[in-house]
Amino acid sequence: MTIDELLREYDLSDDDIRWSLSLRMAETMALQLEEEGLEGVARRLWSGETADALYDPVERWIRSRGDHLERGILDEGHLRDELSGMNADRISRRRN
Repeated sequence: MTIDELLREYDLSDDDIRWSLSLRMAETMALQLEEEGLEGVARRLWSGETADALYDPVERWIRSRGDHLERGILDEGHLRDELSGMNADRISRRRN
């Protein structure tokens, strides 16, 4: 299957993917805050790493996963697990 077929199967929109990726980024920053304090988070923001991650995250995620799936670097089962997690994030978001 292709990434587009899988996204249709899981009925995930760009907005759903963006939400899930945003949750992951927030978790990463919260963990970094806990481990490295404000200076660690500030260093990440200052370096431009966060700005890079925020530039077209959905398109980059789809392109990356699609490419890895095509090349056999990513197992479809692993991608399905990730899409299931995104689906759970979507359901949780709509409940709140």
